[in-house]
Amino acid sequence: MDSATIDRATIDRATIDKTLANVYRGQKWIVATDVAAGATSAIRYMIDRGASEVMLVAAVEGVGELPDVPTHYTRTQGTTGMARVMDGVRAFDAAVTRPSRTLRAVIDRFDPENEALAIAGPFSVATEIAGRHVYGAKRPEWAALEDKMIAEELWEAAGINHAPATVVSVADAARAAVEMATLEGTVWVADNREGWHGGGDYVRWVRSVNDMADALDWFGVHADRVRVMPFLEGIPCSIHGFVTRDGVAVLRPLEMLVLRRTDRTGFVYAGAANHWDPPDLDRDAMRNAARAVGNVLRDRVGYLGGYGVDGVLTEDGFLPTELNPRLSTGHGIVAHVADLPLEAMARAVVEGSLDLAAAELEAEFVERGDAVRGGGVRYSIAKVQPDRSVDICFEEGGAVVAEEENREAVLATARSPQGGIVLVNFVADRMPRGRSVAPLAVAALSHARAAWSIPIPPLEAAPEVR
Repeated sequence: MDSATIDRATIDRATIDKTLANVYRGQKWIVATDVAAGATSAIRYMIDRGASEVMLVAAVEGVGELPDVPTHYTRTQGTTGMARVMDGVRAFDAAVTRPSRTLRAVIDRFDPENEALAIAGPFSVATEIAGRHVYGAKRPEWAALEDKMIAEELWEAAGINHAPATVVSVADAARAAVEMATLEGTVWVADNREGWHGGGDYVRWVRSVNDMADALDWFGVHADRVRVMPFLEGIPCSIHGFVTRDGVAVLRPLEMLVLRRTDRTGFVYAGAANHWDPPDLDRDAMRNAARAVGNVLRDRVGYLGGYGVDGVLTEDGFLPTELNPRLSTGHGIVAHVADLPLEAMARAVVEGSLDLAAAELEAEFVERGDAVRGGGVRYSIAKVQPDRSVDICFEEGGAVVAEEENREAVLATARSPQGGIVLVNFVADRMPRGRSVAPLAVAALSHARAAWSIPIPPLEAAPEVR
């Protein structure tokens, strides 16, 4: 496939569509994604660009319109009763990268000539699925960046300000925590012994000696080493970038909806949104930090595609906590508001089918991201949920059912690879621009707990301290 370069004058949907049509046209595709409804628009996009045939492999249906293509459901899900996002993701990835006889037979019937290309999820490190090449697959040296134990070394190499941290064996974690604790304790994150992870599943907030026993028991089962750092008070947030062959495009900051349990110590990851705006100086500092990290990734391992730097906007400014070397929720929000198929673009960049000018890509995404807001809550639970939804609005003290014309969000539930999921989709033009939406997420989840008897713990939002 020939490569095409897209510059500022032509970064628009029509030109991107025309370029990517050269990738999809006349080609069979196998799309592997855990939630079928999440692939509907991407599959429709591929077909509209001329894909000859598309087959979907998914774990569950999910919420919304399903793709009108042959679909095989693995029905895999995470460990019962643990509500761990990574369990479901890994179970599905294992099902497609080590396919059963049934799945292999289904794929072979769809593609008897073994000519299809495959598309895998953002966490997957697979290079093939049932013998079919994964288009836009990660290189091994990129996948190695998922190791949470190397974060501080990357911050040092990038020359960016960061909080102290230490990597120790699980047996030494209590000692390290005593040495590094603030009044609010420490935060521990596991190594990758059980594989790549995200969504806060392998993170624990250890506030006091009383929390240490449970933390040590948990990490003793799931990790060999932990990274221990002081608890950082402030708004959890993230800054994303995209590495092209000619440079690094940096996007705008967004809020990570990392909520706090009030019944016991603990974090709950519940999605992301870009309604919140940090002060201008902090915005610039976050973007400079992301650019420096992107340059390190590019120079060291020839990295291409999306990445994100998670952190906290503290009273001392933005302090990074971890690197996500992949497209993530934040990229999805930006792509949606910019109306550009970023996942498809990223795969084509990795394969060499598409060149993007970093400076022009950055200008386009930042401009559109500032103009249009989006994002919402994605809260996974172990209990399987039926499909249902209700319009809500926010009043002082909580969320209430609303008429369609007054709705400020749609609250919904569905089955997921983790068991069940609660979704809150904010109506963008009715959200308070510039302010944290985490308190609204708390209100919506509290309504779901009360109205639908969903086992969601009592939660609170992080305070703004900057």
